[in-house]
Amino acid sequence: MRINHRHRVALAIAALSAAIGTAPVQTATAADVGASAAGLELSTNGTVNVNGAPGEADLTVTNPPAEDTYIRLDLHGAGLDHIRITDDAGTDVPSHYDPSDGSRRIFEIGAADSDHDGVPGAALAEGTTRLHVAAEYGVESHVSIYGRLVDGASGQFLDNAFEQGPIGMRLSSPSFSNSWESPGHGTGTNAAIAVSAGYPQPAHMRLTTRMGAMPSPPATTHSRLRFTARQLADAGYTASQLTKGVSVEYSADGSPYKAVAWTVDGSGSAVLDFPARAWGPDKPGEANEDLRLSASWELPSAGFLRGAFSTLADDGRQVLGQDQEFHFEHDYVPASARHSFYGRDAAGVLWQYKEGEYPDTTSRYYTPRTRVGGGWQAYDLLTKVSTFDVHGTGDLVARDRSGVLWYYRGSGDGNAPFLSRSRVGGGWQVYDTLVGAGDVTGDGRPDLLARDRAGTLWLYKGTGNPSAPFAARTRVGDGWNTYTMIAGGTDLTGDGRPDLVARDHNGVLWLYRGTGRATAPFASRTRISGGWNTYTTLTSPGDLSGHSHGGSLLARDHDGRLWIYFATGKADAPFGPRLEIGTGWNAYNSIV
Repeated sequence: MRINHRHRVALAIAALSAAIGTAPVQTATAADVGASAAGLELSTNGTVNVNGAPGEADLTVTNPPAEDTYIRLDLHGAGLDHIRITDDAGTDVPSHYDPSDGSRRIFEIGAADSDHDGVPGAALAEGTTRLHVAAEYGVESHVSIYGRLVDGASGQFLDNAFEQGPIGMRLSSPSFSNSWESPGHGTGTNAAIAVSAGYPQPAHMRLTTRMGAMPSPPATTHSRLRFTARQLADAGYTASQLTKGVSVEYSADGSPYKAVAWTVDGSGSAVLDFPARAWGPDKPGEANEDLRLSASWELPSAGFLRGAFSTLADDGRQVLGQDQEFHFEHDYVPASARHSFYGRDAAGVLWQYKEGEYPDTTSRYYTPRTRVGGGWQAYDLLTKVSTFDVHGTGDLVARDRSGVLWYYRGSGDGNAPFLSRSRVGGGWQVYDTLVGAGDVTGDGRPDLLARDRAGTLWLYKGTGNPSAPFAARTRVGDGWNTYTMIAGGTDLTGDGRPDLVARDHNGVLWLYRGTGRATAPFASRTRISGGWNTYTTLTSPGDLSGHSHGGSLLARDHDGRLWIYFATGKADAPFGPRLEIGTGWNAYNSIV
């Protein structure tokens, strides 16, 4: 057996042999061959242009045996469906995949029992056959090709021709690349891009398409970004969540940015189609397209989302493509989602703490304190009515030592968070606990809970009227004097309704799930865990991580250390492990 090797030919391509039906350049009879070994020689004369004109390959059979023989061409690589080999008449060379190796495509020329003797193949003629190799988008550039003469009776190879290279010929194709810059995440090229949900500045991505290597590019193309339904599901998104939560603006070659609308196709894929652009001899061979990507804070926190960019010709044929991975992170918390809380010191000064912008990545769950004002020692009870945020929204009530309840409306100014107080009424000294419960009645207005000294819990429904903020009280239930501490006002179980937690005399913490019904605002209690008597204060300020399930719980221990418990959204285990976030909090006699 003789092996011929030529670097400039993709071996097997020539191997497609004269048996396809084209006339050989020259022939010889078996008697002329003598004892010389059979062989294959390969040569190519041209370039295979992806999506362009086919390249040419010549396969020469020398000294063919008289016995039944056929030619086998093996291609190894990825994307082999996108290679087409034809003879001079334009007839496709038949092929199939190796059942045991999906990366091997096998062409068998003349393997049929054309002489009907029960043996595959027939006697081959000596000579050269010209074949035509075309490649479309999708074929990998590194494809190995093997050309073989096969003895029909035994299946053994009589001769091998081998060369490694892009389908045995030089591939020339257009190219696509991208680069990006994302605030807080740096830059990257042809890599996964991270986008911070809620961040005020968009991430920027540049797509570069080069058509210069394509002799006859399409007249027009357009770029597409597509996420299949399966890709969305694998990442934990729905098409609706993505199309509502992610906005994209487009600019070509420095033109003004314009918003691009999402579509959802019949398969459930989310698709962005960008404007078409023209190519041709009078046009540059390279073009840039710029995207600005923004993700809203409401977009759920999910996994890595893989999609694909593609370049489509005007007839819908794909010319280029590249996978692209996105990660929409909730590492940044926008001001609209950041909360605040307050501490009153022994001198009666009220201090404000605001949630940080990057709580998880910096472990700074609150900013340095700022002074709200003095004189707050006049009150013996303080509680929020609604959750505070960094913009100065959220209301507070304070009871003075004569039993008068005062209402402080949020101002909408984070630097001066409260308006001047207004009087609610007297007689509130009958209560030993006040708790801002959030909207426990489901009417959209925050409510107030009050426990009297006999242990009865009362509900004051919010009215939405600042001059008379609460309706007449209604009774919730008795026996609440079993608890030494009560906190509430945020959703801990993930059902969208505010819940209540209460610590009993034994240090056991109990959960009361909100029902949204004024007549019975809480479900029966369930036990969370014991050991909570280590804390001197519990308060629920809202979600201080930016992405927990609705809320969190702050707890100060006897040593003045401040701990945070993030909600899990699970009623049977509403909190994750505690995290220490500060010391020295014994300086405050009230934390709300």
